[in-house]
Amino acid sequence: MSGVPDLRLYLVTDPSFGADLRGVVVPAVEGGVTCVQVRDKQAPPAEVEAQVRLLREALVGSGVPVLANDHVLPAADGVHGGLADAHPTVLRAAAGPDAVVGWSVETLAQLDDASALAACTYLAVSPVHDTPTKHDTAPALGLAGVASVAERVGGRLPVVGIGGLDETTAGPAVRAGLDGVAVVRAVGSDPDPRAAAARLRRVVDAALAARREDVSA
Repeated sequence: MSGVPDLRLYLVTDPSFGADLRGVVVPAVEGGVTCVQVRDKQAPPAEVEAQVRLLREALVGSGVPVLANDHVLPAADGVHGGLADAHPTVLRAAAGPDAVVGWSVETLAQLDDASALAACTYLAVSPVHDTPTKHDTAPALGLAGVASVAERVGGRLPVVGIGGLDETTAGPAVRAGLDGVAVVRAVGSDPDPRAAAARLRRVVDAALAARREDVSA
């Protein structure tokens, strides 16, 4: 896949979704999810690859990319890494020029790494707010942190956020500078992932429209 994907509503999978991963992700995409990342820290790469293949086959024709967390896998459209993973330049070299490469930003100091940013397709502010989904995160950056990252990046790369984002908190975070929101529980843990995605997508789209109006005013 070449180019920057639509990152407005980015679903990160989790083992808590259960055995029927397709049964969660496909309806979520139908509801408005625009990008999917397969994340299972306990699974070996071969198992993650199988999950990626399953979802890519299920989403054929949707235009929604399926990325892998940590691992550069042949079946995936790209890879997302964090500070504890390989450097973005390494991920880019392994994934190729057309792959999507994302990088989690936990501190503003990371934005001083010009080579990392040059290797990335997008950045992910992590976490925006405290979240029970991950226990090994850096301190929450909050809305002020989102605004600082967006200002420093200056539109060179899209910026998404993850951590504590839902129908209540997504709007303010987008207004603060995010180009999209990444979620786990807000969609994947809902009994109706299609409806949950549709509600959250409306919030994100409305906040993006409001931000554009603010800029043009």
